[in-house]
Amino acid sequence: MKRIFRSWLKKYRLHILIWIVFILYESLTIGWLLGVFGNPITYLAHYIIIISLFYLHANWSLPWAMKNGKTMLWKLPLILLLEIMVFILISFLVDKFLITIHILINKGPLILNFQYSLKTFFRDLYFIGFATGYFFLITYNKEKRKTNELEKQRLNDIIYRQKSEQELIKAQNAFLKAQINPHFLFNTLDFIYHNIVSLSPTAADTVITLAEMMRYAIDSDKMGDFIPLGDEIDQVENLLYLNQIRKNHGLGFQLQYEKDVRQIHLIPLVLLTMVENIFKHGNLTEQGHDALVRIYLKDGALFIETENLIDNKKKDAGNHMGLSNIQHRLNYAYGDGITFSYHADETNHFKVQLGIPFLQLKVPGETLGLSTGNDIILPHDSAGQI
Repeated sequence: MKRIFRSWLKKYRLHILIWIVFILYESLTIGWLLGVFGNPITYLAHYIIIISLFYLHANWSLPWAMKNGKTMLWKLPLILLLEIMVFILISFLVDKFLITIHILINKGPLILNFQYSLKTFFRDLYFIGFATGYFFLITYNKEKRKTNELEKQRLNDIIYRQKSEQELIKAQNAFLKAQINPHFLFNTLDFIYHNIVSLSPTAADTVITLAEMMRYAIDSDKMGDFIPLGDEIDQVENLLYLNQIRKNHGLGFQLQYEKDVRQIHLIPLVLLTMVENIFKHGNLTEQGHDALVRIYLKDGALFIETENLIDNKKKDAGNHMGLSNIQHRLNYAYGDGITFSYHADETNHFKVQLGIPFLQLKVPGETLGLSTGNDIILPHDSAGQI
C-alpha cells in the first residue's frame, strides 16, 4: 500500500504542489482583501469540488466531446451545460450542509436563486477555463511525444537501412576481391611448375610478377577506400604479361592511357575487374580483333572504355556479375552522377564505358588541368606484344 501511495505521490507531486500554492494564494488574498477568513473545512469542501470539476472536464468531458469532430458541435455545449448545472447544485448542497452543522454562517436562509447561481456560475466558468487550457497543454505534449517517437523511429529505420546497405556493399566488395582470378592463379602456378622442371628463366620472371600481383591483392584492403589509378594500371600490365606468357604471346590486346590519369584516385579493383572480364569472356586470339582498353580525360570527366570480341565457346559468356558488382560499388562511392554501361554490338564485340565527373573524383588539384587529350601511352603494340 505504501509503495502504491509513493508511486502515486511521485507521479502527481507537481499537481499537488501547484494546487497547494494556488489554494494558499487565493485564500490568503481573498481573506486579506475582505478582512475575513472562513473555516478551513469550508475551504476544503469547496476546493474538493473545484479540483474534481477541473480533472473531470480536462480528462473526461473534453476528450469525449472532441473525440469525433462531426458531433463536437452538440456534445461540447451539452457537456458544458451539464457540468455547470451539476457544479451549482453540488455547491449549493455542500453550503446547505455546512450551514446545518454550523460551520458556515449565513445571515438568512440559503436559497438556490438566480443570484446564487450566477455567482457560482462565474466561479465554475473560471475553473473550466483553466481545465480547458490544461487539456490542450497535455494534448499538445502527447502529440509532441508521439511525433518525436515516430521521428526517432524513422531515423532509426534510416540508420539501420543505411548500415544494412553498407554491410551488404562491404560483403560484396570483399567477395569481389576474393574472387579475382582464382582460376588464373591456379593455371599460372601450374605453368610455373612445368617450367621449373627445366629451370626456365621465364618461370622465375613469372614468379616475380605473380608475387607482385598477390602482394597487391593482399594489401588492397589496407590501401584505403581510394587508390591511385596508376597502381591498378601497373597490375593490369602484370596481368596481361602473365596471360601473354601462358598463351605464348598470342593475345591481341591494346592498353592505351594518358599519363595524367595515373594520378587520379579511384576505388580499387574497378579497372582490374573490367580487364579480367575481357580475359574471362573475350576471344583475344582472333586476328584483327584486338581487345582494347582506353583510359582518358575528356569534357571534365575520366573515361575508361573496353572493347573485345566475344568468345561464344565459353559457357559463362553471358554472366556479368563482376560488372554488376562494379556498378553497385561505383554508385555507392560516387552517387548517381556517373555513367556506366555495357552491351554487345552487332559485330559480336562487347563494349564497356565508365565515366566519372572530375568533381566526384579524388584527384590532386593540379592534375585536372594538365591533360591535352593527345599525350597517350601505348605500352603494347597492335599485336599485343609486351
